[in-house]
Amino acid sequence: MHWPSGSSRRRILLAGAVSLGAAAVLFALWRALALAWLSDDAFISFRYAAHLLRGDGLVYNVGERVEGYTNLLWTLLLAGAMALGFSPETSSQTLGITCWLGLVTVLAWGSRRPAARMPFAPLAAALVLLMHDYQTWATGGLETSLFTLLAVTGLLLASRPASGAGALAAAGALLAAAVATRPDGVLFAAAGVAGAWLVHPEASPRRRLALAGAAAAPLAVAGAALVAFKLGYYGDLFPTAFYSKSALDPYYGQGWFYVLLFLEKNWFIVPLAVLLLLASLPRLDGILTRRHVVLLAAFALFVAYVAHSGGDFMFARRLLPAMPLLFVVLEDLLVAQPDRLVPGAAVALALAGVLLPYPVFAHSRERIRGIADEPAFYPPALMDARRLQGRMAGQTLGGLPIRAAYEGGMCVFGYYSGLPYLAEMTGLTQYSLAKRPLAARGHVGHEKTADDAWLTANRIHLIFSQVPPPVGQAGPLRVDEIAFAGELLKARIWIYEDAIMDRLRGDPRVRFTPIEDTLREAQRQIAQAPYAEARRIQAVLQRYYFNAAGPSKQTAAEELARQVEARRQSPG
Repeated sequence: MHWPSGSSRRRILLAGAVSLGAAAVLFALWRALALAWLSDDAFISFRYAAHLLRGDGLVYNVGERVEGYTNLLWTLLLAGAMALGFSPETSSQTLGITCWLGLVTVLAWGSRRPAARMPFAPLAAALVLLMHDYQTWATGGLETSLFTLLAVTGLLLASRPASGAGALAAAGALLAAAVATRPDGVLFAAAGVAGAWLVHPEASPRRRLALAGAAAAPLAVAGAALVAFKLGYYGDLFPTAFYSKSALDPYYGQGWFYVLLFLEKNWFIVPLAVLLLLASLPRLDGILTRRHVVLLAAFALFVAYVAHSGGDFMFARRLLPAMPLLFVVLEDLLVAQPDRLVPGAAVALALAGVLLPYPVFAHSRERIRGIADEPAFYPPALMDARRLQGRMAGQTLGGLPIRAAYEGGMCVFGYYSGLPYLAEMTGLTQYSLAKRPLAARGHVGHEKTADDAWLTANRIHLIFSQVPPPVGQAGPLRVDEIAFAGELLKARIWIYEDAIMDRLRGDPRVRFTPIEDTLREAQRQIAQAPYAEARRIQAVLQRYYFNAAGPSKQTAAEELARQVEARRQSPG
């Protein structure tokens, strides 16, 4: 019997490792494609991109400059893809998966250690590849994968001791792109510049300053351009979400709960870190380097900011960009173990964790303190219904000077309707809503909402209901309701404007109560109501109709007022 030589064994092991890695990539890609979905919020960026492509500017409503997205670079990339003929739905998912696999490739490339006892131990790459949350957010239509790829790659390059001025300039460019993708990328950028200084203790102060400057220069140039653009174009440095989510207000109780919920699902992370740290304690001074300190500091800074701002209503999303930095450090601790027992236990623990995440949500549509498994709320059937609702609204109201608001979970509707002026009710598309004082903490990102005064001051005609079809309006309508295409879509009429509503009369797809019938019913009720109730009805009609009706309806308004005053003297 002939036993294989040492070189043959290495080739066999290499072939086995390559086969296993390829199988893992194919499995993870299959899962990511099976989980593919689109977030409702992504359609805000889609509308911005569509307006930019049409030449209307980077705006949500034409003529109103508001930064209602939080992902400038991502939105520009989608606009570029749309210019090439690709739909934003397809291009956003394709870009997301590409960036996720790109991050896995970067981490795997960084795992090569030719001189080490374990020349290739891609723990960080494997975790990003196989964890359910990374597979989920590989799609979703949002910038999560792009932001994570740029931030992590930039930091790894900036904190590498072997990086010269050219590599550090590239790191700075990547981190600048991360800041342009999401504003909180500035935290990673600051850590990257500091890292370029810290990882070169042997260099002279002048040399270290030059190296840090090489990383900082692209950030300074891009940052200045970004600030100039935002202040010049939008008149504000921050997007609406910064204000609507009260990002600078501490909300630690909710924020740390968000972090702990993520660690509960991914239960293996804390035991894995503890195992590798304890096993490394006798040699920690020789294992933990300045590079590790930089990566851990960036990780801790970003997680602390997430906790400070209350986390998010979308489970896991905001933590994903920071986790690979921790995984890289754990990978280095794993490689430094002198025997095989600890690495074997660590790999088994990690494998069990990625294959058996703890089911933190008892059912798919559960909300835990406002935190949700977001994909469960946007199944394909609902997304199709929102598209139909949007297209119907666009067909029936197209060409009219309509000013509308829509309730939560309807950004898909907003994109497909193409209506000229739309307001998202929690402030994502209007500074005047997002910057309102915070009354009380609650559901992160949904604590501020349009009230009666705001709707009236902003001349909102219709408020579209988030109720999916069938909306249950086959019977009689309330006097302030309008229904489209039978039971497909309904809205509340906030301001009845003749110029708009008269155009809808006779359209078989639309049902509403004409103002003449409303006024007659109001007069009938006022004639029988106590004075206080009569005054209330009059006030509603004043806001609902007369304020926008103009001088031609002043006589009717005065007659109604006299009828109300007559009730003051009535014994009833």
